[in-house]
This record gives sequence, C-alpha cells and structure tokens, in this order.
Amino acid sequence: VTWQEGVQCRITPAVYNPRNAATRAMSRMASPASSSAREERMRRAAMAARATCPKVAHNPKDAEAWKALGDAAESLGLVDEAKVAFRKARELDPGFLRVPPAPGDNQPASHEVEKARRAVTAIVMRHGRRSKISPEDEEKLQAQGNAFFKARKYEDAVMAYSRAISFCPELASLYGNRSAAYYMLKKFKEAAVDAVKACKVDPFYVKGYSRAAKAYLCLGDVEQAKAQLMQARAKGADVEQDLRSISIVEKAKTINGNTLTRENMRLIEKAMEIAPNVEQFKVAMGRVLLTRGKHQEALALCRGLKVDGSKHASEILSIRAEASYLIGDTKAAERYFAQALASDPKNLHAKRFMDTVQAVQNNKQKGNQAFQIGRWEEAYQHYTAAMNVDPNVRNSLVAQCACNRAAVLIKLENLEDALVDCTYAIELDESYTKAYLRRAHIHSELENFEDALRDFEKVQELDPQSPDIRKLVKEAANNVRKYKYVDFYHLLEVRRTATDVEIRKAYKKACLKYHPDKNAHRTPKEKRDANRKFKHLQDAYNILLDVQKRALYDRGFSAEDIDSGVADASDDFGDMNMGNGSGDRYGSTGYSSDRRRYTNRG
Repeated sequence: VTWQEGVQCRITPAVYNPRNAATRAMSRMASPASSSAREERMRRAAMAARATCPKVAHNPKDAEAWKALGDAAESLGLVDEAKVAFRKARELDPGFLRVPPAPGDNQPASHEVEKARRAVTAIVMRHGRRSKISPEDEEKLQAQGNAFFKARKYEDAVMAYSRAISFCPELASLYGNRSAAYYMLKKFKEAAVDAVKACKVDPFYVKGYSRAAKAYLCLGDVEQAKAQLMQARAKGADVEQDLRSISIVEKAKTINGNTLTRENMRLIEKAMEIAPNVEQFKVAMGRVLLTRGKHQEALALCRGLKVDGSKHASEILSIRAEASYLIGDTKAAERYFAQALASDPKNLHAKRFMDTVQAVQNNKQKGNQAFQIGRWEEAYQHYTAAMNVDPNVRNSLVAQCACNRAAVLIKLENLEDALVDCTYAIELDESYTKAYLRRAHIHSELENFEDALRDFEKVQELDPQSPDIRKLVKEAANNVRKYKYVDFYHLLEVRRTATDVEIRKAYKKACLKYHPDKNAHRTPKEKRDANRKFKHLQDAYNILLDVQKRALYDRGFSAEDIDSGVADASDDFGDMNMGNGSGDRYGSTGYSSDRRRYTNRG
C-alpha cells in the first residue's frame, strides 16, 4: 500500500503534491522510525494541534488555520479529521491542492497525544462538517432575501442571502442578488466582488456582468466596467445604455475644475449620478455647487471627503475654504486656505480667495476703529472698500460691512441711503437680526410706521430673546394706529366749521409752506416732516371739499377707510335701526368725536 501511494504521487504530480505522502512513504520504507523518534514526532504534532485549534475556533474561515490543522491531524494519525480539514481549506482557498492523507497508525500513544487528538476531533466536528439543506429550504431563504430587498431592508437582505450562500454556495443567483443589495447600500466594492463571483459560478449569468460593470463604474474603474460589459455582450446581452453611461463618465473625467461652463456642469452632474463614489466627481460637484451659490451644500460635500492621502487634497481644502468664507466663517476659511496652500502652493483658487479674505477683514477692522473714535467719513470709506473688494462675493461678511456702513450713514443723517444699505444686508443674509432692527429704527425715523412694525416683528420671530423687542413692537403698533388718522383741520390750520373758501385758501398757503423746494435748506428731519405733511395736503383738500366724504371724516373715519369704501359700507350698516335708532353708526353719543380727540391727543 505504501509503494502504491508513492508511485501514485509520482505518476500524477499535477494532482498530488509529492512532497507529502510520497516523501513520507519513502522515508518510512528506507529507515523505520525508532520508538523514541516516533514519540518525539507525536509530541511535536500534539503541540502544533494545541496551538492550531484555538485559531480555527476563533476564525473558522481562515484557510491557513485549516491547513495547519490538517497537517496536525495527519501527524496524529487522524485521517478522517485531516480529510475534513483539507477539504475545508480547499473550499476557502480553491488554489490549495493536497493529496489525501496516508493511513494513520493506531499504536498506543501518550496521554498528551490522546488529549490533542480529542481536541482536533472536537474542532473538526464543530466547524468543519459540511452543511446540508433541502431545495425547499433553499428556496425559502432566497425568497426571504427577496422580500427584504423589495421592502428596501437591504441589510437584512444581505444577511438572508449570505445565509443561503453558506448552505448552497454553487447558486449564481444568490451572489447576484446579494450584489444588488450591496449596490443599494452603496457598498460598491462588495457588490463588484459578488457579481464577479456569480459569473464564475455560472458564466451565462448575464445579470452578473451588468451588475459588476455598474459597481466598477461607481468605483471609477472604467476599464473593468468595460471588460464586464464586453463579456455580457458576448453572451448576447444589450449593453448599449451602460456603454453610454461609461462614455459620460470618461468625458467628465477630462473636465478641468478651473473652467466650468454650463455644459461641463451638467456633464458633471450626470457623471455624479452614474458614479457617486468617485472622488474626482465629488470634488468637481463641490465646485459646481459653489458656482451656483449653494455654499452650505458644497461645504457639507467636501467635509465628507478624506484629505489625507488624497491627490485632490488641495482642491478639497480650497472648496472648504471658499464655502466657509462665503457663509461668513472667516476663521475656518483662513485655516482651510492655509492648509490648501501648504498642500499645493500653486493653487490659484486658494491664493485668490486668501487675498480677498484678508483685504475684506483689514478694511472692516479699519472701519470699526474709525467708527469708534467718531471719524464717520473715514469709516464710510473703509466699509465701502471692504464691500468692493470682490463684487461677485455676496456673503454674510459683506452683509456685516453693509450694516455697519448704514450705522455710519445714520450718524451722517443720511437715512435714505442707510435704509438702502440695511436692505442690501438683509438680501445677503435673511437671518441677520441686527440689520432688521436697524432698518426698523430708520423706518420709524422716516415715519414709515407700518414698515417699521414689520421689521420689529421679524426680529421678534428670529430672536424672541432680543432686548426690549416686545416693547418696540408695541410702540410700533401704536404709531401705526396714530398715523392712520390725520387731523386735516389741524394740518390746514382751520376750524372744523371752516367754509370751502377758507379751506381752499388754507390749502394754497400750506402747499407753499410745506413744498420741498421751500424746505431745501432745512435739516433732514425737518425735510422729512415737511414732505410727510405735503403728501397729506391733497387728501385733506379732496375730503374736506366733498360734502359726503367730509361728513364721514367728521364721524371719525380715516382717509384710508373713506378711499377704500369701508366707511360707505359701515354707513349703510349703521343706517339700520340699531342702538338708539339714530342714523349715526354708533348712536347719538358722538363716538367719532371721541375717537378724533384720542387720535389728536396721541
């Protein structure tokens, strides 16, 4: 038997390894081992077994551990256990070839060796036996995985398919389905491995080639994706659409981030949809988002990219810096710019924006210093310079400069231009409460009480804890109510019983008194007061010279109510027999005169 084993190993070297059984057989025939040598060999085998069993128990999928366990079992004379160990190693490593072990000797052994034999037998029985499953159970496991996949529970689907594969590793559809689940989890590397495995198990499983191509494409490996599609085409599959996707990815890879046209941005977006895991496309997409003004999205995208070891590190840091600057986080922008320039001193974007940030910061600081010591003109110039460093930049930092310039204009008593600056600051940063508050005070000074009330309410909405905001809202609401009713008799400086002739004469006199040309030499506040009164003169003339409108006005209705028709509707309603039955809307008690007195007093 020993000679036959040795001859068989020599005749078929491609199948069996002659270093194992043949060498052992020839050595046993040439010089039979002495008892002491055998005991020493068995003792060493027992030690090897004790060292190998824990490795197999800890990681049953370690092929090398199974090989070592097989060698130990064979040395200990455990032929069946060695066969199982070698078969398990061959399942985990298909390239492993090993001759069936030689028959063991059943001679008595020491207690140490017997103990090692029992340990090896227990490990093999626990982890090395072949699993068996019926076709019905196999279908149930696959159906369970499919149900999880349809319910979009992809993690559970992966677990179900993995369990089915452990029972039936020769079914290509299981690998293909698990590949699809991995793809939906955006684990493209695992998806590609499973798809390739499915094609190896069944070369005519066309879905496997397509899924492998998609996974490789998401990883940016265009060559591998093409190779998989060519194999699918050779099997008769229609892969034209996938080839078009590959063409888009190839074109997008040639785009330079410094020259982003509209066509290039659309191409990058398409490539990002096809291959979302490619770092080059993520960086390009960050540049696209910056160009379109989506600064927060660009910052979030590039913060998710690793910088260490990346060939796009400088560009990633540059986009982070620009996005941080454009949302007003100048400290973070300066830090990112320094890192980007340290990574690549030739980075043009980083250089340009670094200069811009420093120029804006310097001018803003100079403006603040001039404002604190009361040099209004100098502060105005510095804030203007900060806003004009880069006209294309519109961020919260520029909004702060605009709001500060508005404060300077208030000191210079130029409220109209200050109002424009506050509005510009709000356009740049819609959550800038300081700009709303400053504009509300300007509206109050300009007696635009309704606009002031809206701005105060906006401040209360954005920052309910703002100091005295409730008091300011209440005062603005009172001003709106006071401003709604204008005493035209007091404006024209006539009695309430004045005739039409007296009213016309007073109107002409008031027009000359409050005309803008007559008040050009006055202070800004006096000009605003004169302009407001001049605007009300025409309403006073139209209402007091119309009998019906004057009657409604004398009953307490404002000019706005009369012009909008509210007073007429109320008058018709008041003609009904209500109250004491008189034609007066509120009875004969003269409520309108009380309302006028309250308004005039206010």
